[in-house]
Amino acid sequence: MSRVVLIYGSQYGSTERYSRWIAEELRQAGVLTEVVAASVVTPSHLAEADMVVAGLSDYGGLLTESFEVKKLVNQLLAQPLALFTVSFAGLDGAPQEKLDGILRKNVGEVLVNHASGTFHFRGALDHTRLSLKHKTVMIGIRSAIAAIPKKSEANQQMLDSFSQKSVDYSSPEACIPLVQLVLKNLG
Repeated sequence: MSRVVLIYGSQYGSTERYSRWIAEELRQAGVLTEVVAASVVTPSHLAEADMVVAGLSDYGGLLTESFEVKKLVNQLLAQPLALFTVSFAGLDGAPQEKLDGILRKNVGEVLVNHASGTFHFRGALDHTRLSLKHKTVMIGIRSAIAAIPKKSEANQQMLDSFSQKSVDYSSPEACIPLVQLVLKNLG
């Protein structure tokens, strides 16, 4: 039976939730899965994996726990790899090339080039759970978006999130292309 390890770096829970959704889909297809936080993953977690999927939260271009993933570069290059990010807007807010560039900046060109695929999902935003640092950053983001004369749908949704306090654009269905890629890689 094939074995997939899913590594995640998640600040507020959306990336962990995607990792668990992906794991569940793979389990239903008969794949053994292990979901591990990037902060605790070790080379021994990866030693017996037939494939690794790494997911990281994107906060203004900084990917949560990306330095932990970079520490494992040699192990990650030893088997098939898929990468995903979770941000407020995902591909609704930026093109694939830009989001792949954020991956390159954070985990390195060699891992992105090695990956069988890169995916970018929409997450959730709960203003009541944000750290003081993130709340401060959000004030700047709100001002910048408010000044844009013709707002994209994702920009308008970001503005609306301030009055709604909590929004969630996560979708288990968004994981299906990634799951299909993993199953294809496993043969």
